[in-house]
Amino acid sequence: MKHVTTFEDFLNEGLSINKKDNQALKLNVKTELSYGKINLPIYFFVSDSSPKLFDIFGKNNRKEIEKFQGVPYDEVVADFDKLGGEEANDAVIATTVNVASTDHIYAWINGTRIAQKCKDGNREVVLAQSLTDVCFQLANHVICKTFKSTKDLDWVKDDGLTKEWEDYTNTDKKGMVPLADLENLTAMLVEKLTPVYADFMDKYGV
Repeated sequence: MKHVTTFEDFLNEGLSINKKDNQALKLNVKTELSYGKINLPIYFFVSDSSPKLFDIFGKNNRKEIEKFQGVPYDEVVADFDKLGGEEANDAVIATTVNVASTDHIYAWINGTRIAQKCKDGNREVVLAQSLTDVCFQLANHVICKTFKSTKDLDWVKDDGLTKEWEDYTNTDKKGMVPLADLENLTAMLVEKLTPVYADFMDKYGV
């Protein structure tokens, strides 16, 4: 695990971080599940507004985020301006987990929205709920990527990962990944990212 703040920290992986706008961490997920070994990186981000999501890999890569996010950057900015900012229950984008390429899985959380929800409720409960949801989706993506050949799956399609996971959870079929693997990997990610997430959210005064 290492904190990511500059292009150099990505070790020439073609990604860059605007450290002023985004908090980021690269986590190497290395473990063994019942189906086999997992060893690949994921990227965890917290930003203060929905438009910042499109800058997590550098402003020059907004079009790539648009492609995988499924919504134009200009549309997100227009909706954000119309709302007059983020609200606890009405943010343009609250969280997202996606695949930036077949090699880069990332999770993004809207820090302003979560901070407002924390102030309206129990901080620990809100942070736990939001992180668990994100880690569940991350585990889904990680398992699908690891145990499914990319030649058989178009990672750009919105329904690709969901369809594959539904197939994998059928434990009656030989070679399917057990649901317990999803649960165990989710728990591991929650354990690893909880202190990082809490540290990131300190910026918002919650």
